[in-house]
Amino acid sequence: MMARGTIVPTLLVLLLAVCCATTVVHGKEWTVGDNKGWSFGVSGWESGKHIQSGDVLVFKYNPSMHNVVQVGEGDYNSCRVSGPSRTYTSGNDHIQLARGGKAFFICSLPGHCQQGMKIAVAA
Repeated sequence: MMARGTIVPTLLVLLLAVCCATTVVHGKEWTVGDNKGWSFGVSGWESGKHIQSGDVLVFKYNPSMHNVVQVGEGDYNSCRVSGPSRTYTSGNDHIQLARGGKAFFICSLPGHCQQGMKIAVAA
């Protein structure tokens, strides 16, 4: 009889632990550019937002017109891709931010970064 009395509380504790662990793993989703999406003039969209490591940036755009490239700070500042970098081209890219440091994103199509298609996010 005693063992059956501890099964329900034990299951409740395990269920609560799973729910809490799931909450920690999935951060908040941020749609870059809000309802405008990943577009010209999006630079500065990240200002004033409390974006944290584990959060997910969602880049929505027309893939025949734009892309998203994760670059280093130098390439971000110069608006060019000079070294190895990760390029996204789906038009609905979900990128989870790693812990610590900054992440830099640009559109690598000619002239797009210079027209404000770039963001820098501290996580």
